Amino acid sequence: MIPLPAYIDPEAWVGFVEMRRAMPKTKPFTDRAAKLILYELQRIKDAGHDPNAALDQSTLRGWADVWPAKHKEIERANGKAADLTRDYLEAEKARPVVAPPENIRALVRGIGRAA
Repeated sequence: MIPLPAYIDPEAWVGFVEMRRAMPKTKPFTDRAAKLILYELQRIKDAGHDPNAALDQSTLRGWADVWPAKHKEIERANGKAADLTRDYLEAEKARPVVAPPENIRALVRGIGRAA
């Protein structure tokens, strides 16, 4: 086993190695490949990026190589669906409470007695 640099999270490394070994045999994960990946992670770290995020990104996406992580911004929901939901909830709050008609109240009372 190749010793890991202190800045590499063992869990991130093991996850990447497991993913690589599960890949088709056309991309074998040899000791030489592991050393080259560690070299790339050092370059990523030296460029100011998080090497563990690079490992996790490659594991998540099933990539055989590592690159600096691309951070996806997750924006709050907006647009038509969010507008419709907001409008519906506001309309429900503003809707007056109306007592049910007498025939419905009598039906409900009858159900309560039958139970």
